[in-house]
Amino acid sequence: MATEVCIYCGSSRNIQQDHLRAKSKNGVTTVPACAKCNQSKGAKGLMEWFRWLKDNNSYRWNKIYLHNAFKRNLIAIKVRKIYNE
Repeated sequence: MATEVCIYCGSSRNIQQDHLRAKSKNGVTTVPACAKCNQSKGAKGLMEWFRWLKDNNSYRWNKIYLHNAFKRNLIAIKVRKIYNE
């Protein structure tokens, strides 16, 4: 059985299910996320959260950027877009 990892930062600790679009905004798609990413994201949209992290939490932002730097999925593409802004 494969260990689930946080789709955002790659951590395998305290994995929860995060709504890509906040549940409060009718989001239904869930992805595995560590508790720290899930709590940090809260009800923010994905791009809004990435921008907030870049400005306010450089440790978590760098962890997310490095985890996604060479991937080609939708989240990685959005991370690189924010990184290049």
